[in-house]
Amino acid sequence: MLRRLVLVLALVSLGMAQAAEAVSTRFVRDPALTKAKEAQIVAAMRQQSPQAAAELEKLFAQDVLRTVSPELKQLGLDPNDMADMTAAYWVSAWEASQGIVGRRTDPALVKGARGQIAGVLAANPATAKMSDADKQDVADTMLLQAVLADLRMRSAAPAGPEMQKKMSDAIHAEAAQLIGTDLRAVRLTAAGFAPAQGGAAPATASAAAAAAAAAPGTTVSTGAHAANWKNVEGVYFRSYTGFGVGGMVTSDYEPLVLFRDGTYYEVEGAALEDVDLAASRRAKPAKWGRWSRSGEAFVLTNSKGKANEYELQGGAFFKAFAAEAGGGKLAAKYSRISGGGNSALGGDITIAGQTDLTFAPEGRYVREGGGGGFSSTTAAYARNSPRAGRYQIERHTITMTDPNGQVTRQFFAFGSQGTPARPSTDMVFIGDRVFVDMD
Repeated sequence: MLRRLVLVLALVSLGMAQAAEAVSTRFVRDPALTKAKEAQIVAAMRQQSPQAAAELEKLFAQDVLRTVSPELKQLGLDPNDMADMTAAYWVSAWEASQGIVGRRTDPALVKGARGQIAGVLAANPATAKMSDADKQDVADTMLLQAVLADLRMRSAAPAGPEMQKKMSDAIHAEAAQLIGTDLRAVRLTAAGFAPAQGGAAPATASAAAAAAAAAPGTTVSTGAHAANWKNVEGVYFRSYTGFGVGGMVTSDYEPLVLFRDGTYYEVEGAALEDVDLAASRRAKPAKWGRWSRSGEAFVLTNSKGKANEYELQGGAFFKAFAAEAGGGKLAAKYSRISGGGNSALGGDITIAGQTDLTFAPEGRYVREGGGGGFSSTTAAYARNSPRAGRYQIERHTITMTDPNGQVTRQFFAFGSQGTPARPSTDMVFIGDRVFVDMD
């Protein structure tokens, strides 16, 4: 599986030395795996847009590989080579990011990209451990992404420059999350990808993709454990009561992921595709339990064997929704208030803190917050300086880049309301914390 592959492609200079190809990136193709990959894409798209899924089914009804093979051959690319297909996606996404559509790609540039990527892949020890099925999984993901990017740009071109620019922006944003590189900050040369002249070199770029490919208009989970989502039954959240600092009673919500094997996981904070679930079970068994369902009633049994029954949308257990259910963008100010103290023990000390996150639909956020302590004799409160950054949300993952360039990927979900459950953008989960729109 792709999670076994940890690959970093550093773009540091035009004349970057190529690693020797000590390990083959070729594989023996199994046509059944390709059809399974296509079915996976259609199934994922059907949850977002039945109409788009139907269009994809029409596309995949033909032999996509046979259709594109002649063009791949002209570019010197072999569909049975993981490095070749990874290069195909990088080049296709780079051209789309530059607004290039309908222009014949220079085979010399493709050769440079292929050599650069193949060298890094071959030199990485993880590649040697990959089976043919693993390599094909990466290759088919990359190939189908490349085909879809090209088709989307070609379909947008007749609608005029504005639509073409929107499609270019969409593919550029998806590629940034898929391969970890700003493709508008690099140029494609006969030696491969290099920093754009006058621009800063990207620190790193992942040269492989997630095992689950995206359909048009969506992005792909890129974590090392993207296959986790294949086993998910649903995402929910529940209310709980606990004790804060000094014994103060607190009430909060926590997100849960229910798996098809009858286990559940209390989200720890990280995006699910970044979590080694087996390691989590060993290290934090209290975060795990078992679940069963009968109609709208769920029974959750924790790691200590204590069972609780919940009625869906009944006041303590709710369905959570992915980003796309709320429009795929955020446009509100969300706050989280936390507290503690010793009032539950008869004292008069109260500790309060607040974190505010203001999101703009164009992809920017501002983080503010503060905290203080209060008693019968003293009061003190301080507020932190605002910090701005950029964000992207895709399904149940939010990627936030702070002003220093540090990237954090966390779990994300919208809350819900009503019966049957409807998405509520008034409540969001970021990591394992709930934030509320108080306006």
